[in-house]
Amino acid sequence: MEQKTDYIRARSPEHKQERMAAIMEAADALFAVRPYHQITMGTIAEKLGWSRSNLYKYAATREEIFLSLHSAKNRAWIDDLANALADAPMPPEQFARTWAQVTERHADFLRYQEILISIIESNVTFDRLVEFKRAFVEMLPPVVETLCRQCDIDEDAATDLYLRLLYQAPALRNHFHCAEITREAMESAGMPPVAGSFVDAYVDFVLMCVEKAGEA
Repeated sequence: MEQKTDYIRARSPEHKQERMAAIMEAADALFAVRPYHQITMGTIAEKLGWSRSNLYKYAATREEIFLSLHSAKNRAWIDDLANALADAPMPPEQFARTWAQVTERHADFLRYQEILISIIESNVTFDRLVEFKRAFVEMLPPVVETLCRQCDIDEDAATDLYLRLLYQAPALRNHFHCAEITREAMESAGMPPVAGSFVDAYVDFVLMCVEKAGEA
């Protein structure tokens, strides 16, 4: 059990941001070692050394915290993609492999994306969800511009392409990094072991999508 620390309520906007950063760090650390359903406001407060009542001063639900984490990790992925692909347009195979390798570096983000629609977005207020969606739209330009250059397509087509590449990544990575119990069950059922790697499989998917977009 985490020992309670002295708690002083934040008064200034800067201190409130510091508190929220600490909350996100605690939740992220828990999610790295536990499934989502085992994380509660109580376990987050315990990780921080706070009481739950103090935690509720900054977040109404764990889903609000996870929305903030999703936004931060999504932005980090987008920024990394834009930097790594700054020389686009480039040969399609090089573009696809770079995209896949960068995505592999942000595997923790894919865990948040996997539970976004079915879990995280299901227990937040409408206003908070609008705020989250607005932040998502505002972070898109760097990667949309990159896809526009690579495929010679307009912004709407590039946004649609980005979403397809985003939505495919979590499921594909799960296929190659499934839980040990799932792997054992597949073996017991006589299913062949998973061959290949996430990066190679995702390269194929990205390449297919990029080439198709460029032909449209």
